[in-house]
Amino acid sequence: MAEKKTIVRFTLNERVQHILVIIAFIMLFLSGFALKYSNSSVGGWLIHFMGGMENRAIVHYTGGILLIAVGVYHILYMLLTIRGRDQLHRLFLHASDWQAFCSSFKYIFSSTRPHTLHGRFTTRQKLQFWLVVGGSLSMGASGLLIWFHNETMSLFSKWFWDFLFILHSHGAMLVFLVIVLWHMYDVHFKEAFPMDNSWLSGQLPLERLKQEHSLEYKELVESGQIEDEKDEN
Repeated sequence: MAEKKTIVRFTLNERVQHILVIIAFIMLFLSGFALKYSNSSVGGWLIHFMGGMENRAIVHYTGGILLIAVGVYHILYMLLTIRGRDQLHRLFLHASDWQAFCSSFKYIFSSTRPHTLHGRFTTRQKLQFWLVVGGSLSMGASGLLIWFHNETMSLFSKWFWDFLFILHSHGAMLVFLVIVLWHMYDVHFKEAFPMDNSWLSGQLPLERLKQEHSLEYKELVESGQIEDEKDEN
């Protein structure tokens, strides 16, 4: 282990889940954007690119099914596997996370940050995860109700139907903003420009682990899973 300069950050299972979620989000966003802005030139081009409005709907439904399927699998993974339960435990927000987030909020789009010790996940990563989970759940639930509109209309009044469309449309935009403007910028452009390739390779350099997740680094050193780099010299 002393020769190891990287550590497994994400397993192959986790990387495949992540990639499938990316594919589902791209399908959902492009097909949803095409419908919402169908009268615009970009929306019209997207509909044409997908082969018409009927095919656009198929793309949207397929993306929704894929997202729900991966979501269900991810829940089972987090609850039924040892690694998944450990990840879930580390993703819970604590009082120290809220304090760290509030104190560093003004540094989100800055090149400097206050010195904060983090474990496996930083406070920002935890917030991004739970925001995406919440957004995905609301999008999945509202999307299914809209998809099976006959059953929905027979059970609920018109105001609820209008509420579903607002929730689905504007909620999707919020999820998009969290992923693109916060998650991608924060993880890729800011942490490891031009891209943090750990989502592809699954590997994270020990040097970065020590700098960005010092508490996890210390935990791994104390458990004997890695050796402190200073001891190698």
